[in-house]
Amino acid sequence: MARCASFATFIACLFLTSLLLGVVVLFPVMIALFASPSSPSFAVNLFHNQTLNMTTNLTIHFDLKLKNENKAIGLHYPDQINITFSYFPNVSSLVILADYKLDSFYQGNGKTKHVRDVVEAVGFPRVLEGTDMMVFRVDLMGSFRYKKVGTKRHKVELGCLVAVDSITNNKMQRGFIRMVKPGLDSKLKRKPTPHYGGGVGRRL
Repeated sequence: MARCASFATFIACLFLTSLLLGVVVLFPVMIALFASPSSPSFAVNLFHNQTLNMTTNLTIHFDLKLKNENKAIGLHYPDQINITFSYFPNVSSLVILADYKLDSFYQGNGKTKHVRDVVEAVGFPRVLEGTDMMVFRVDLMGSFRYKKVGTKRHKVELGCLVAVDSITNNKMQRGFIRMVKPGLDSKLKRKPTPHYGGGVGRRL
């Protein structure tokens, strides 16, 4: 009986020791995850599964990917996310083709959200002056907040460029393009979209 009691005590001590070691190892990791959370990442596949037709007003298919990079913290997107589709007629200006708005939502730990939709462009994109390419730009503006007590909104302003061969109508980059902080081209003067019933998101 004494031997059984000693064995039970040994097992209990082993369990408590393992539990303590687990806490010691995991506690700093959890602190790091909560103390230094990552910003979400955004990427877009412009003209997603689309055969381009450049002879008429352009219909833009897109797949926007939003990823919560945090395994331990959820994200709130409290405001509408605004997405603008533009193109470069030359190196000194941008022309807006369409706008799209994504309503506020919550994103769980480590989750990825895809937004696949269509917008009708206002007007017709032209070839970038001096090249045989049409160069499109996608801009995203919004905000997010970590699911933690007392956290504030963090603004997001990102963009990317997508080039299309004007002869073959094929994209020159395949798949998703990561959206990054805009460079000097974001400072270019934009020509506004004419106000006549187009350029807004159309749900599929």
